[in-house]
Amino acid sequence: MAVRPPEDHLDPDAVFLLVEGPSELGIVTHLLEAARFPLERVHLLVGQGKHGAAREVADLAERAPGRCAVLVDLDERSVPDAREQAQEQLGHPPVEVFCAVPEIEAWLFADDRASMANANPDEEVQRIVRRLPLPEEIPDPRQLARFVFGPPSQWDFLRRIDIGRAAARSPSLRVFLEGMGLLLGIQPGPLLEEVGRHLSRDIIAGLIREVSPSDAVVWRTATGSEYTADELERHIEAGDEVGRQYASDLLRVSRDFLRRSANRKKSQ
Repeated sequence: MAVRPPEDHLDPDAVFLLVEGPSELGIVTHLLEAARFPLERVHLLVGQGKHGAAREVADLAERAPGRCAVLVDLDERSVPDAREQAQEQLGHPPVEVFCAVPEIEAWLFADDRASMANANPDEEVQRIVRRLPLPEEIPDPRQLARFVFGPPSQWDFLRRIDIGRAAARSPSLRVFLEGMGLLLGIQPGPLLEEVGRHLSRDIIAGLIREVSPSDAVVWRTATGSEYTADELERHIEAGDEVGRQYASDLLRVSRDFLRRSANRKKSQ
């Protein structure tokens, strides 16, 4: 992975990502590796804070249109709110804008099992990690990450995290990975399947029991297979391929519904 592209030639297959500083560089590199993205096609550049990164990526976008993005920290209530605020702060650059909420160090805690396994074994630290909220709700993840894991040189465990579990628990990480995948021409299906695998089986199975008679057909697959509520509940509780695929489809449909609802409200 190149840190800075050559000035006289840009790889036509490369995607360029600007980050705010050196610590972000390491975290992003590890996460892209965990997602099994083609690192040789990703060129990371380090800017001097938000506005420095925005200036550099805007200039680069003229030479590589449609292949540039910037990643910044922003503390907002939701990922769409953060991205909208970041775009405004950065002057609406002609590139994809991704946000780590509230800071990129929150993504170190996205795979809760990995964060527990790699935290300082001190009893107090372990107790804190066990009681952590979801990543976007951690008040000061940068300071906490150093307290829990030590300096950034010890954060390479991110390369080995369960990326599906992490993306399921951190919406801002999921949006970033999906967006980078699109820039690289990678279909989001595999990532969504991994995310769906970590949705709570109890919640989904309980929802089916609540809204459907047991003999009602509640899911028809793209290949024409049909599943009743009772059959689907058993697949979900077993955690098999059918159950995981349904969870993935449910995630996709739910997200599309929420986006359409938000767009309708904006147009009113």
